[in-house]
Amino acid sequence: MDVINGLAFKNMLLVAARHLDQQKDTVNALNVFPVPDGDTGTNMSLTLNSAIKELEQAGSGEIKRLASLLTRGSLMGARGNSGVILSQFFRGFSDGLAHVQTEISGEDLAHALVMASQTTYRAVMRPVEGTMLTVARVAAEHAVQASEGGAGAEEVLRAALEGARTALADTPNILPVLKQAGVVDAGGQGLVCLFEGFVMGLTATPEELEQLLVAAVPEKKAEAAAPKLEQEVVVNKYCTEFIILGSGIDAVKIRGELEQKGDSLLVVSDGDVVKVHVHTDHPGQVLEFCGQFGDLTEIAIDNMRLQNQEFASHEESHRLDYSAGNNVVDFPGNSVDGEPKPLGIVAVVPGEGLAEIFKSLGVDYVVAGGQTMNPSTEDLVRAVDSVNAEAVIILPNNKNVIFSAQQARELTEKTVGVVPTRSVPQGISALMYFVAEDPLEENLAAMEEGMREVKTGEVTYAVRSTVAGDLHIEERDIIGLAEGKIAVVGSTPTAVAQDLVRTMVDEDSSVISIYYGSDLDDQAAQELHELISTEFPDCEVEVYPGGQPLYYYIVSVE
Repeated sequence: MDVINGLAFKNMLLVAARHLDQQKDTVNALNVFPVPDGDTGTNMSLTLNSAIKELEQAGSGEIKRLASLLTRGSLMGARGNSGVILSQFFRGFSDGLAHVQTEISGEDLAHALVMASQTTYRAVMRPVEGTMLTVARVAAEHAVQASEGGAGAEEVLRAALEGARTALADTPNILPVLKQAGVVDAGGQGLVCLFEGFVMGLTATPEELEQLLVAAVPEKKAEAAAPKLEQEVVVNKYCTEFIILGSGIDAVKIRGELEQKGDSLLVVSDGDVVKVHVHTDHPGQVLEFCGQFGDLTEIAIDNMRLQNQEFASHEESHRLDYSAGNNVVDFPGNSVDGEPKPLGIVAVVPGEGLAEIFKSLGVDYVVAGGQTMNPSTEDLVRAVDSVNAEAVIILPNNKNVIFSAQQARELTEKTVGVVPTRSVPQGISALMYFVAEDPLEENLAAMEEGMREVKTGEVTYAVRSTVAGDLHIEERDIIGLAEGKIAVVGSTPTAVAQDLVRTMVDEDSSVISIYYGSDLDDQAAQELHELISTEFPDCEVEVYPGGQPLYYYIVSVE
Protein backbone atom coordinates (compact mmCIF):
# COMPACT_ATOMS: atom_id res chain seq x y z
CA MET A 1 0.00 0.00 0.00
CA ASP A 2 1.64 3.22 -1.14
CA VAL A 3 -0.67 5.65 0.62
CA ILE A 4 -2.98 5.62 3.66
CA ASN A 5 -6.42 7.21 3.33
CA GLY A 6 -8.65 8.42 6.16
CA LEU A 7 -10.45 5.10 6.63
CA ALA A 8 -7.20 3.12 6.73
CA PHE A 9 -5.67 5.64 9.15
CA LYS A 10 -8.62 5.34 11.50
CA ASN A 11 -8.55 1.54 11.32
CA MET A 12 -4.82 1.57 12.14
CA LEU A 13 -5.52 3.48 15.33
CA LEU A 14 -8.51 1.34 16.31
CA VAL A 15 -6.58 -1.91 15.90
CA ALA A 16 -3.55 -0.46 17.71
CA ALA A 17 -5.76 0.45 20.66
CA ARG A 18 -7.24 -3.04 20.75
CA HIS A 19 -3.82 -4.69 20.48
CA LEU A 20 -2.28 -2.52 23.20
CA ASP A 21 -5.21 -3.25 25.49
CA GLN A 22 -4.70 -6.98 24.98
CA GLN A 23 -0.99 -6.69 25.72
CA LYS A 24 -1.14 -4.27 28.65
CA ASP A 25 -0.61 -6.94 31.30
CA THR A 26 2.52 -8.12 29.52
CA VAL A 27 3.78 -4.54 29.49
CA ASN A 28 2.87 -4.04 33.15
CA ALA A 29 4.86 -7.12 34.12
CA LEU A 30 8.08 -5.47 32.88
CA ASN A 31 8.15 -3.11 35.86
CA VAL A 32 11.74 -3.00 37.14
CA PHE A 33 10.73 -2.81 40.81
CA PRO A 34 8.85 -5.87 42.16
CA VAL A 35 6.17 -3.68 43.73
CA PRO A 36 2.45 -4.08 42.88
CA ASP A 37 2.16 -0.86 40.91
CA GLY A 38 3.45 -1.76 37.45
CA ASP A 39 0.93 0.13 35.35
CA THR A 40 2.82 1.31 32.26
CA GLY A 41 0.75 -0.80 29.89
CA THR A 42 -2.52 0.15 31.55
CA ASN A 43 -1.70 3.85 31.41
CA MET A 44 -0.68 3.71 27.76
CA SER A 45 -3.77 1.71 26.85
CA LEU A 46 -6.15 4.06 28.66
CA THR A 47 -4.46 7.06 27.08
CA LEU A 48 -4.92 5.64 23.58
CA ASN A 49 -8.48 4.56 24.36
CA SER A 50 -9.29 8.13 25.33
CA ALA A 51 -8.09 9.24 21.91
CA ILE A 52 -10.16 6.51 20.25
CA LYS A 53 -13.31 7.84 21.91
CA GLU A 54 -12.67 11.14 20.16
CA LEU A 55 -12.07 9.40 16.82
CA GLU A 56 -15.22 7.31 17.09
CA GLN A 57 -17.27 10.50 17.05
CA ALA A 58 -15.82 11.43 13.67
CA GLY A 59 -16.15 9.77 10.32
CA SER A 60 -13.27 8.64 8.15
CA GLY A 61 -12.71 12.01 6.56
CA GLU A 62 -9.58 14.04 6.09
CA ILE A 63 -6.38 13.06 7.82
CA LYS A 64 -5.86 16.47 9.41
CA ARG A 65 -9.19 16.27 11.25
CA LEU A 66 -8.53 12.76 12.54
CA ALA A 67 -5.03 13.74 13.66
CA SER A 68 -6.42 16.72 15.56
CA LEU A 69 -8.90 14.51 17.41
CA LEU A 70 -6.10 12.04 18.16
CA THR A 71 -4.09 14.82 19.78
CA ARG A 72 -6.93 16.17 21.89
CA GLY A 73 -8.12 12.76 23.08
CA SER A 74 -4.68 11.53 24.07
CA LEU A 75 -3.71 14.78 25.81
CA MET A 76 -6.85 14.84 27.94
CA GLY A 77 -6.81 11.10 28.64
CA ALA A 78 -3.09 10.82 29.45
CA ARG A 79 -2.37 8.87 32.64
CA GLY A 80 0.97 8.41 34.32
CA ASN A 81 4.37 9.21 32.88
CA SER A 82 4.09 6.65 30.10
CA GLY A 83 0.64 7.91 29.10
CA VAL A 84 1.77 11.52 29.02
CA ILE A 85 4.80 10.64 26.90
CA LEU A 86 2.51 8.69 24.55
CA SER A 87 0.20 11.69 24.30
CA GLN A 88 3.19 13.84 23.36
CA PHE A 89 4.14 11.22 20.76
CA PHE A 90 0.69 11.59 19.22
CA ARG A 91 0.89 15.38 19.44
CA GLY A 92 4.09 15.39 17.40
CA PHE A 93 2.74 12.72 15.06
CA SER A 94 -0.36 14.81 14.40
CA ASP A 95 1.69 17.96 13.89
CA GLY A 96 3.69 16.08 11.29
CA LEU A 97 0.47 15.33 9.40
CA ALA A 98 -0.92 18.87 9.64
CA HIS A 99 -0.33 19.47 5.93
CA VAL A 100 -1.98 16.20 4.83
CA GLN A 101 -5.57 16.26 3.62
CA THR A 102 -6.71 12.89 2.28
CA GLU A 103 -3.73 10.52 1.88
CA ILE A 104 -0.54 9.79 3.83
CA SER A 105 2.46 8.90 1.68
CA GLY A 106 5.55 7.06 2.86
CA GLU A 107 7.37 10.37 3.08
CA ASP A 108 4.51 11.92 5.10
CA LEU A 109 4.52 9.00 7.52
CA ALA A 110 8.27 9.15 8.07
CA HIS A 111 8.07 12.90 8.66
CA ALA A 112 5.26 12.42 11.19
CA LEU A 113 7.26 9.80 13.10
CA VAL A 114 10.27 12.10 13.25
CA MET A 115 8.06 14.87 14.61
CA ALA A 116 6.61 12.43 17.13
CA SER A 117 10.07 11.47 18.37
CA GLN A 118 11.27 15.05 18.62
CA THR A 119 8.18 16.11 20.55
CA THR A 120 8.59 13.35 23.13
CA TYR A 121 12.21 14.30 23.73
CA ARG A 122 11.27 17.95 24.21
CA ALA A 123 8.51 17.01 26.62
CA VAL A 124 10.88 15.27 29.04
CA MET A 125 13.07 17.54 31.14
CA ARG A 126 15.91 15.01 31.36
CA PRO A 127 15.58 12.50 28.50
CA VAL A 128 16.97 9.06 29.32
CA GLU A 129 18.14 6.69 26.59
CA GLY A 130 17.08 3.07 26.83
CA THR A 131 13.45 4.06 27.29
CA MET A 132 10.44 4.51 25.02
CA LEU A 133 12.13 7.74 23.82
CA THR A 134 14.88 5.65 22.25
CA VAL A 135 12.39 3.24 20.73
CA ALA A 136 10.46 6.10 19.13
CA ARG A 137 13.65 7.70 17.79
CA VAL A 138 15.06 4.52 16.24
CA ALA A 139 11.66 3.68 14.74
CA ALA A 140 11.61 7.12 13.10
CA GLU A 141 15.16 6.69 11.81
CA HIS A 142 14.26 3.38 10.14
CA ALA A 143 11.14 4.97 8.67
CA VAL A 144 13.18 7.81 7.17
CA GLN A 145 15.68 5.37 5.65
CA ALA A 146 12.86 3.44 4.01
CA SER A 147 11.20 6.62 2.79
CA GLU A 148 14.41 7.94 1.28
CA GLY A 149 14.68 4.64 -0.60
CA GLY A 150 11.32 5.29 -2.24
CA ALA A 151 9.18 3.05 -0.01
CA GLY A 152 5.43 3.53 0.21
CA ALA A 153 3.47 4.00 3.42
CA GLU A 154 3.15 0.31 4.27
CA GLU A 155 6.86 -0.39 3.81
CA VAL A 156 7.75 2.69 5.85
CA LEU A 157 5.47 1.51 8.66
CA ARG A 158 6.99 -1.98 8.61
CA ALA A 159 10.46 -0.41 8.74
CA ALA A 160 9.40 1.65 11.76
CA LEU A 161 8.19 -1.52 13.50
CA GLU A 162 11.49 -3.27 12.76
CA GLY A 163 13.38 -0.29 14.15
CA ALA A 164 11.22 -0.21 17.27
CA ARG A 165 11.80 -3.91 17.94
CA THR A 166 15.55 -3.52 17.42
CA ALA A 167 15.71 -0.57 19.81
CA LEU A 168 13.59 -2.37 22.41
CA ALA A 169 15.87 -5.41 22.42
CA ASP A 170 18.83 -3.10 23.03
CA THR A 171 17.33 -1.23 26.01
CA PRO A 172 18.91 -3.55 28.63
CA ASN A 173 22.32 -2.81 27.12
CA ILE A 174 21.70 0.92 27.58
CA LEU A 175 20.11 0.90 31.04
CA PRO A 176 21.89 -1.36 33.57
CA VAL A 177 18.80 -1.43 35.80
CA LEU A 178 16.90 -3.21 33.02
CA LYS A 179 19.63 -5.78 32.56
CA GLN A 180 19.78 -6.43 36.29
CA ALA A 181 16.03 -7.00 36.40
CA GLY A 182 16.13 -9.12 33.24
CA VAL A 183 13.53 -7.04 31.38
CA VAL A 184 13.25 -4.63 28.46
CA ASP A 185 11.83 -1.15 28.92
CA ALA A 186 8.10 -1.31 29.62
CA GLY A 187 7.25 1.93 27.81
CA GLY A 188 9.32 0.81 24.84
CA GLN A 189 7.41 -2.48 24.76
CA GLY A 190 4.16 -0.54 24.78
CA LEU A 191 5.34 1.49 21.81
CA VAL A 192 6.25 -1.70 19.92
CA CYS A 193 2.71 -2.96 20.59
CA LEU A 194 1.46 0.30 19.10
CA PHE A 195 3.45 -0.16 15.90
CA GLU A 196 2.38 -3.81 15.70
CA GLY A 197 -1.24 -2.68 15.89
CA PHE A 198 -0.63 -0.09 13.18
CA VAL A 199 0.72 -2.73 10.81
CA MET A 200 -2.05 -5.18 11.65
CA GLY A 201 -4.71 -2.55 11.02
CA LEU A 202 -3.18 -1.43 7.75
CA THR A 203 -2.56 -4.85 6.23
CA ALA A 204 -5.61 -6.83 7.41
CA THR A 205 -8.13 -8.12 4.91
CA PRO A 206 -11.73 -6.88 5.34
CA GLU A 207 -12.61 -10.17 7.07
CA GLU A 208 -9.59 -9.97 9.39
CA LEU A 209 -10.28 -6.33 10.12
CA GLU A 210 -13.83 -7.12 11.11
CA GLN A 211 -12.53 -9.67 13.61
CA LEU A 212 -9.89 -7.30 14.94
CA LEU A 213 -12.43 -4.53 15.53
CA VAL A 214 -15.08 -6.63 17.23
CA ALA A 215 -15.87 -4.77 20.44
CA ALA A 216 -14.68 -6.88 23.32
CA VAL A 217 -16.37 -6.78 26.70
CA PRO A 218 -13.75 -5.31 29.06
CA GLU A 219 -12.37 -8.03 31.24
CA LYS A 220 -12.42 -6.90 34.83
CA LYS A 221 -9.26 -8.23 36.40
CA ALA A 222 -8.47 -7.95 40.07
CA GLU A 223 -5.09 -6.62 41.08
CA ALA A 224 -2.50 -9.10 42.25
CA ALA A 225 -3.62 -10.12 45.72
CA ALA A 226 -1.45 -9.17 48.65
CA PRO A 227 -0.09 -11.98 50.81
CA LYS A 228 -2.65 -13.23 53.30
CA LEU A 229 -2.15 -11.85 56.79
CA GLU A 230 -4.68 -14.15 58.45
CA GLN A 231 -6.22 -17.11 56.71
CA GLU A 232 -7.83 -18.95 59.60
CA VAL A 233 -10.37 -16.53 61.07
CA VAL A 234 -11.87 -13.34 59.74
CA VAL A 235 -13.91 -11.42 62.32
CA ASN A 236 -16.40 -8.88 60.95
CA LYS A 237 -16.10 -10.53 57.59
CA TYR A 238 -18.40 -8.32 55.50
CA CYS A 239 -16.82 -5.22 54.07
CA THR A 240 -19.86 -2.94 53.84
CA GLU A 241 -19.86 0.39 52.05
CA PHE A 242 -22.60 2.76 50.95
CA ILE A 243 -23.65 6.40 50.67
CA ILE A 244 -26.50 8.07 52.57
CA LEU A 245 -28.36 10.87 50.82
CA GLY A 246 -30.47 13.09 53.06
CA SER A 247 -30.66 16.43 54.81
CA GLY A 248 -28.72 17.42 57.93
CA ILE A 249 -27.54 13.86 58.52
CA ASP A 250 -26.14 13.29 62.04
CA ALA A 251 -22.78 11.71 61.21
CA VAL A 252 -21.73 11.71 64.89
CA LYS A 253 -24.72 9.58 65.87
CA ILE A 254 -24.05 7.21 62.97
CA ARG A 255 -20.41 6.85 63.92
CA GLY A 256 -21.26 6.20 67.60
CA GLU A 257 -23.76 3.45 66.76
CA LEU A 258 -21.64 1.71 64.12
CA GLU A 259 -18.57 1.58 66.37
CA GLN A 260 -20.48 -1.12 68.28
CA LYS A 261 -21.28 -3.13 65.15
CA GLY A 262 -17.86 -3.62 63.58
CA ASP A 263 -14.41 -2.22 62.94
CA SER A 264 -12.41 -0.34 60.29
CA LEU A 265 -15.14 2.27 60.51
CA LEU A 266 -15.06 5.37 58.34
CA VAL A 267 -17.89 7.90 58.25
CA VAL A 268 -17.18 10.84 55.94
CA SER A 269 -19.82 13.56 56.00
CA ASP A 270 -20.61 16.46 53.74
CA GLY A 271 -23.88 17.45 55.41
CA ASP A 272 -26.35 15.98 52.96
CA VAL A 273 -24.06 13.19 51.76
CA VAL A 274 -22.43 10.66 54.08
CA LYS A 275 -20.04 7.92 52.95
CA VAL A 276 -19.94 4.89 55.27
CA HIS A 277 -17.42 2.07 55.30
CA VAL A 278 -17.38 -0.62 58.00
CA HIS A 279 -16.33 -4.24 58.48
CA THR A 280 -19.15 -6.08 60.23
CA ASP A 281 -20.77 -9.47 60.70
CA HIS A 282 -24.20 -7.84 60.49
CA PRO A 283 -24.45 -5.73 57.34
CA GLY A 284 -28.25 -5.94 57.43
CA GLN A 285 -28.37 -4.25 60.83
CA VAL A 286 -26.01 -1.55 59.61
CA LEU A 287 -28.13 -0.82 56.55
CA GLU A 288 -31.36 -0.86 58.58
CA PHE A 289 -29.98 1.62 61.10
CA CYS A 290 -28.51 3.99 58.52
CA GLY A 291 -31.62 3.83 56.35
CA GLN A 292 -33.50 6.00 58.85
CA PHE A 293 -31.22 8.93 58.05
CA GLY A 294 -31.89 9.02 54.31
CA ASP A 295 -31.76 7.09 51.07
CA LEU A 296 -29.00 4.51 50.72
CA THR A 297 -27.16 4.23 47.42
CA GLU A 298 -24.03 2.63 45.94
CA ILE A 299 -24.28 -0.25 48.40
CA ALA A 300 -21.42 -2.76 48.22
CA ILE A 301 -21.01 -5.76 50.51
CA ASP A 302 -18.01 -8.09 50.07
CA ASN A 303 -17.31 -11.30 51.97
CA MET A 304 -13.69 -10.88 53.06
CA ARG A 305 -13.50 -14.45 54.32
CA LEU A 306 -14.00 -15.75 50.80
CA GLN A 307 -11.63 -13.13 49.44
CA ASN A 308 -9.03 -14.20 51.96
CA GLN A 309 -9.37 -17.85 51.02
CA GLU A 310 -8.90 -16.92 47.38
CA PHE A 311 -5.85 -14.75 48.06
CA ALA A 312 -7.79 -11.66 47.05
CA SER A 313 -7.17 -9.74 50.24
CA HIS A 314 -7.55 -6.27 48.70
CA GLU A 315 -11.08 -5.18 49.49
CA GLU A 316 -12.98 -4.23 46.36
CA SER A 317 -14.62 -1.30 48.11
CA HIS A 318 -11.24 0.36 48.45
CA ARG A 319 -10.13 -0.31 44.91
CA LEU A 320 -10.74 1.77 41.80
CA ASP A 321 -10.88 -0.27 38.60
CA TYR A 322 -8.84 1.57 36.02
CA SER A 323 -8.28 -1.45 33.79
CA ALA A 324 -11.69 -0.97 32.20
CA GLY A 325 -11.06 2.72 31.62
CA ASN A 326 -13.26 4.01 34.44
CA ASN A 327 -12.93 7.67 35.32
CA VAL A 328 -11.32 8.55 38.60
CA VAL A 329 -13.83 8.57 41.45
CA ASP A 330 -13.62 11.70 43.56
CA PHE A 331 -13.87 11.47 47.33
CA PRO A 332 -16.90 12.72 49.24
CA GLY A 333 -16.52 16.27 50.49
CA ASN A 334 -15.41 17.91 47.27
CA SER A 335 -17.47 21.00 46.61
CA VAL A 336 -17.54 23.58 43.85
CA ASP A 337 -19.41 26.02 46.07
CA GLY A 338 -18.00 28.55 48.49
CA GLU A 339 -16.66 32.05 48.29
CA PRO A 340 -14.17 32.77 45.50
CA LYS A 341 -10.59 33.11 46.65
CA PRO A 342 -7.28 33.93 45.03
CA LEU A 343 -5.61 30.55 45.56
CA GLY A 344 -6.91 26.97 45.86
CA ILE A 345 -5.38 23.50 46.14
CA VAL A 346 -6.04 20.18 44.40
CA ALA A 347 -4.39 17.02 45.77
CA VAL A 348 -4.19 13.42 44.53
CA VAL A 349 -4.35 10.79 47.28
CA PRO A 350 -5.01 7.03 47.31
CA GLY A 351 -7.29 6.46 50.31
CA GLU A 352 -10.35 7.83 52.09
CA GLY A 353 -8.54 8.39 55.38
CA LEU A 354 -5.81 10.31 53.58
CA ALA A 355 -8.46 12.32 51.75
CA GLU A 356 -9.90 13.40 55.09
CA ILE A 357 -6.46 14.47 56.30
CA PHE A 358 -5.75 16.52 53.19
CA LYS A 359 -9.19 18.16 53.36
CA SER A 360 -8.56 19.07 56.99
CA LEU A 361 -5.30 20.72 55.96
CA GLY A 362 -7.08 23.06 53.57
CA VAL A 363 -7.19 21.17 50.26
CA ASP A 364 -10.20 22.23 48.21
CA TYR A 365 -10.53 19.22 45.92
CA VAL A 366 -9.16 15.72 46.43
CA VAL A 367 -8.83 13.39 43.44
CA ALA A 368 -8.62 9.68 44.14
CA GLY A 369 -5.41 8.30 42.71
CA GLY A 370 -1.93 7.01 43.33
CA GLN A 371 -0.24 3.69 42.72
CA THR A 372 -1.89 1.70 39.90
CA MET A 373 -4.63 4.30 39.60
CA ASN A 374 -3.13 7.40 38.08
CA PRO A 375 -5.71 10.09 37.31
CA SER A 376 -5.85 11.35 33.76
CA THR A 377 -4.94 14.84 32.67
CA GLU A 378 -8.66 15.45 32.12
CA ASP A 379 -9.45 14.38 35.70
CA LEU A 380 -6.97 16.94 37.00
CA VAL A 381 -8.25 19.66 34.67
CA ARG A 382 -11.79 18.98 35.87
CA ALA A 383 -10.66 19.20 39.49
CA VAL A 384 -8.82 22.48 38.88
CA ASP A 385 -11.80 24.00 37.09
CA SER A 386 -14.07 22.95 39.96
CA VAL A 387 -12.15 24.97 42.55
CA ASN A 388 -13.58 28.45 43.01
CA ALA A 389 -10.20 30.17 42.89
CA GLU A 390 -8.28 32.35 40.48
CA ALA A 391 -5.17 30.16 40.69
CA VAL A 392 -4.75 26.55 41.80
CA ILE A 393 -1.86 24.50 43.16
CA ILE A 394 -1.74 20.77 42.35
CA LEU A 395 -0.09 18.28 44.71
CA PRO A 396 0.44 15.05 42.68
CA ASN A 397 1.79 13.08 45.68
CA ASN A 398 3.09 10.40 43.35
CA LYS A 399 6.00 10.42 40.93
CA ASN A 400 3.82 8.95 38.20
CA VAL A 401 1.24 11.75 38.47
CA ILE A 402 3.61 14.73 38.27
CA PHE A 403 3.80 14.65 34.48
CA SER A 404 0.00 14.59 34.11
CA ALA A 405 -0.30 17.50 36.55
CA GLN A 406 2.17 19.54 34.54
CA GLN A 407 0.26 18.76 31.35
CA ALA A 408 -3.01 19.79 33.00
CA ARG A 409 -1.46 23.20 33.58
CA GLU A 410 -1.47 23.79 29.83
CA LEU A 411 -5.09 22.71 29.29
CA THR A 412 -7.00 25.00 31.62
CA GLU A 413 -7.60 28.74 31.50
CA LYS A 414 -6.75 29.07 35.17
CA THR A 415 -3.26 29.78 36.44
CA VAL A 416 -1.91 26.50 37.78
CA GLY A 417 1.23 25.69 39.73
CA VAL A 418 2.53 22.19 40.43
CA VAL A 419 4.48 21.27 43.55
CA PRO A 420 6.27 18.06 42.46
CA THR A 421 5.42 16.00 45.54
CA ARG A 422 6.33 12.35 44.99
CA SER A 423 4.59 10.89 48.05
CA VAL A 424 1.77 11.49 50.49
CA PRO A 425 4.14 12.58 53.31
CA GLN A 426 5.71 15.12 50.97
CA GLY A 427 2.26 16.46 50.16
CA ILE A 428 1.37 16.84 53.84
CA SER A 429 4.70 18.50 54.58
CA ALA A 430 4.22 20.91 51.66
CA LEU A 431 0.81 21.93 52.99
CA MET A 432 2.41 23.02 56.25
CA TYR A 433 4.09 25.81 54.29
CA PHE A 434 1.01 27.01 52.42
CA VAL A 435 -0.09 30.58 53.23
CA ALA A 436 -3.37 31.47 51.56
CA GLU A 437 -2.61 35.20 51.58
CA ASP A 438 0.74 34.82 49.80
CA PRO A 439 1.08 34.94 45.99
CA LEU A 440 1.22 31.74 43.97
CA GLU A 441 4.94 31.85 43.20
CA GLU A 442 5.89 32.42 46.85
CA ASN A 443 3.73 29.47 47.91
CA LEU A 444 5.20 27.21 45.25
CA ALA A 445 8.75 28.00 46.38
CA ALA A 446 7.94 27.56 50.07
CA MET A 447 5.97 24.35 49.58
CA GLU A 448 8.65 22.79 47.40
CA GLU A 449 11.23 23.61 50.05
CA GLY A 450 8.98 22.25 52.78
CA MET A 451 8.33 18.92 51.07
CA ARG A 452 12.05 18.13 51.31
CA GLU A 453 11.94 18.16 55.12
CA VAL A 454 10.28 14.75 55.37
CA LYS A 455 11.45 11.21 54.68
CA THR A 456 9.03 8.73 53.10
CA GLY A 457 8.77 5.01 53.76
CA GLU A 458 6.34 2.47 52.29
CA VAL A 459 5.52 -1.13 53.18
CA THR A 460 4.08 -3.35 50.46
CA TYR A 461 4.68 -6.81 48.98
CA ALA A 462 6.77 -8.23 46.15
CA VAL A 463 4.99 -9.36 43.01
CA ARG A 464 7.97 -11.38 41.77
CA SER A 465 11.32 -12.71 42.95
CA THR A 466 14.30 -10.43 42.43
CA VAL A 467 17.55 -9.15 43.91
CA ALA A 468 17.90 -5.58 45.19
CA GLY A 469 21.48 -4.93 46.21
CA ASP A 470 22.23 -7.43 48.96
CA LEU A 471 18.57 -8.28 49.46
CA HIS A 472 17.20 -11.51 47.97
CA ILE A 473 13.45 -11.11 47.56
CA GLU A 474 10.94 -13.86 46.90
CA GLU A 475 7.52 -13.34 45.39
CA ARG A 476 4.98 -12.30 48.06
CA ASP A 477 7.66 -11.24 50.56
CA ILE A 478 6.83 -8.06 52.46
CA ILE A 479 9.19 -5.25 51.46
CA GLY A 480 9.93 -1.81 52.83
CA LEU A 481 10.97 1.10 50.63
CA ALA A 482 12.84 4.14 51.97
CA GLU A 483 12.64 7.13 49.61
CA GLY A 484 11.54 4.79 46.82
CA LYS A 485 14.38 2.27 47.21
CA ILE A 486 13.97 -1.22 48.64
CA ALA A 487 15.61 -1.20 52.07
CA VAL A 488 13.98 -4.01 54.05
CA VAL A 489 12.47 -7.43 53.37
CA GLY A 490 10.56 -9.64 55.79
CA SER A 491 7.53 -11.82 56.38
CA THR A 492 5.02 -9.50 58.09
CA PRO A 493 4.01 -5.87 57.62
CA THR A 494 4.65 -5.10 61.31
CA ALA A 495 8.20 -6.46 61.34
CA VAL A 496 9.09 -4.77 58.06
CA ALA A 497 7.59 -1.46 59.22
CA GLN A 498 9.71 -1.59 62.38
CA ASP A 499 12.89 -2.30 60.44
CA LEU A 500 12.03 0.39 57.93
CA VAL A 501 11.54 3.03 60.63
CA ARG A 502 14.92 2.08 62.08
CA THR A 503 16.58 2.87 58.76
CA MET A 504 14.83 6.23 58.54
CA VAL A 505 15.15 7.67 62.04
CA ASP A 506 18.27 9.63 62.97
CA GLU A 507 19.30 11.94 65.80
CA ASP A 508 17.42 14.86 64.27
CA SER A 509 14.11 13.00 63.95
CA SER A 510 11.26 14.14 66.17
CA VAL A 511 7.98 13.02 64.57
CA ILE A 512 7.03 9.63 63.09
CA SER A 513 3.67 9.48 61.29
CA ILE A 514 2.20 6.18 60.15
CA TYR A 515 -0.76 5.82 57.76
CA TYR A 516 -2.18 2.30 57.59
CA GLY A 517 -3.83 0.87 54.51
CA SER A 518 -7.10 -0.84 53.67
CA ASP A 519 -5.69 -4.32 54.33
CA LEU A 520 -5.02 -3.62 58.01
CA ASP A 521 -7.28 -2.85 60.93
CA ASP A 522 -7.02 -0.51 63.91
CA GLN A 523 -5.62 -3.23 66.16
CA ALA A 524 -2.65 -3.99 63.91
CA ALA A 525 -1.90 -0.28 63.58
CA GLN A 526 -2.06 0.30 67.33
CA GLU A 527 0.28 -2.63 67.96
CA LEU A 528 2.80 -1.04 65.61
CA HIS A 529 2.26 2.30 67.34
CA GLU A 530 3.18 0.79 70.71
CA LEU A 531 6.26 -0.93 69.31
CA ILE A 532 7.56 2.21 67.58
CA SER A 533 6.76 4.44 70.58
CA THR A 534 8.64 2.12 72.90
CA GLU A 535 11.69 1.91 70.65
CA PHE A 536 11.83 5.65 69.91
CA PRO A 537 10.66 7.39 73.12
CA ASP A 538 12.13 10.73 72.03
CA CYS A 539 9.91 10.85 68.95
CA GLU A 540 6.25 11.71 68.79
CA VAL A 541 4.52 8.76 67.06
CA GLU A 542 1.20 9.29 65.31
CA VAL A 543 -0.98 6.66 63.59
CA TYR A 544 -3.80 7.44 61.15
CA PRO A 545 -6.14 5.33 58.98
CA GLY A 546 -5.04 6.07 55.41
CA GLY A 547 -7.21 3.56 53.57
CA GLN A 548 -4.69 3.23 50.73
CA PRO A 549 -4.68 -0.03 48.73
CA LEU A 550 -1.59 -2.14 48.03
CA TYR A 551 0.60 -0.40 50.63
CA TYR A 552 0.17 -1.70 54.19
CA TYR A 553 1.86 1.35 55.66
CA ILE A 554 3.03 4.75 54.50
CA VAL A 555 5.53 6.21 56.94
CA SER A 556 6.89 9.73 57.30
CA VAL A 557 9.78 10.78 59.49
CA GLU A 558 10.48 14.43 60.24
